[in-house]
Amino acid sequence: MPYFSVDAINLAIDHIVDRYPIADAISLPEVSVEGRAIKAMKIANGAGVRTGVLFLGGTHARELINPETVVRFAFRLCDAYTSNTGLTFGPKSYTPSAIQMIVNGLDIFLLPMVNPDGRNFCLTGGDPMWRKNRSNHSGLPCRGVDLNRNFDFLWSSGIGTSSDSCTEIFKGPGAFSEPETRNVRWMIDNFPNLACLVDIHSYSELVLYPWGDDDNQTTDPNQNFQNQAFDGARGVPNSGYREYIPAGDLHEHVVMAERVRDGIAAVRGRVYTAEQGISLYPTTGTAQDYAYSRSFIDTGRRRILGFTLETAREFQPPDAEKDNVITEVSAGLMECLLETLCPAEVLQSLIDTIFPLPALRRFRDQYMLTTEAGVRYERMFRAHSLELVKLAEKSKAARGAGSTLLRVASQFFTDQGDLSPHKIASEDIVHVANALAVVRKEAGSKLKADIDIALKDVKKLEGESLRAAFKSLGKQEVDAKPKSSAVSARSKRAKRGVAPRKTRT
Repeated sequence: MPYFSVDAINLAIDHIVDRYPIADAISLPEVSVEGRAIKAMKIANGAGVRTGVLFLGGTHARELINPETVVRFAFRLCDAYTSNTGLTFGPKSYTPSAIQMIVNGLDIFLLPMVNPDGRNFCLTGGDPMWRKNRSNHSGLPCRGVDLNRNFDFLWSSGIGTSSDSCTEIFKGPGAFSEPETRNVRWMIDNFPNLACLVDIHSYSELVLYPWGDDDNQTTDPNQNFQNQAFDGARGVPNSGYREYIPAGDLHEHVVMAERVRDGIAAVRGRVYTAEQGISLYPTTGTAQDYAYSRSFIDTGRRRILGFTLETAREFQPPDAEKDNVITEVSAGLMECLLETLCPAEVLQSLIDTIFPLPALRRFRDQYMLTTEAGVRYERMFRAHSLELVKLAEKSKAARGAGSTLLRVASQFFTDQGDLSPHKIASEDIVHVANALAVVRKEAGSKLKADIDIALKDVKKLEGESLRAAFKSLGKQEVDAKPKSSAVSARSKRAKRGVAPRKTRT
């Protein structure tokens, strides 16, 4: 199968946003040099701000596999969350509860195709090995800027960059001279909850972390990229200069890089090398180092861990190998998300899902118990309460199912605890059905029977408000009763010699 065109990538992004409520489009401020749309999206469940992760793809044009990797990963993550299923990448698997925890606990930002003009040039008869964007700056003999040398980290140093527009590593006429890199900067500026950035490139099978300009050291803060006294010494072997990185930050980068590496290796045994960026070659002006360096320049900013993931063993693997690479890299991205999750924020997220309980109690008393179906369900719940508590105590899957049910319930109430206008949607029914199916696996026979009844009922209620749902169920129960039931009861009493009951006035 040929690589996706620029239009196909954009259509795939639109499809994900249109199909899945947890995916939202992000309007970037600038189009490409040639006027093409550059699209981004966010995957997250619910309102509020959680820790954020940003995945970039397609910065270098010829690295065709990576935009498809990001898009396919986004699709599978959204689909698994919506259907409450797990994800499997070869022998590596992730449980439904892990998927739920990631989407409920993180803001996942994706910019799959940073450089659409370059990709289009590669795919439509230009140069299949084109690396740069397609800018045409006045007075320069050649087109294109290497976008991963255009970020404002030691941009003017000349380390791993060139001022010659005809080279592949041309850094541009100024830092952020290109609309494509300004879009990335805009993402970082406008989502201050970002804690991790992964810029996905090809090829070499590497997981790189800062710094790219010189070897790391953790003891001398004076040797840092802002200190002009060391200009000319950075990036020079045996100069005595090494770039400062706090020991704690270095540890976190190494732990994350190794976790991503191990996730990839678990799929088919390809062991990527986790190492400092300069180990590949000296670089400056990269997205990885720019993202991490920002908190050094402005200490009020949140620190962002920065990584460059070099996938595959060639720029454009053939179909079978392309699928293999996308599969293993997807497992690495899952590990990145799991490592980024803050335990305290996950707990808070779980606590937040409980907020509708007071509102649910009010609904039970004011509306639910005024209907036959509501009374039946309230009694059913109480009859199984002890078993449900025991299941929640011993089973993580059951706890996850309960959390899902509470999240669905929360949509029917405002933050003030009043009934919202939300009506039961098809995706609500899917979430409820999947959650109840999880509980059913570990339930006793009586609870299983009642869950089967609940599953049958909930499938009848699409388009109903919560209040109307119980009235509708009650009406269905009345309509289902035989019309002769009252006569039959009187006949049975007469046969037993029991006088007919008086009608109350």
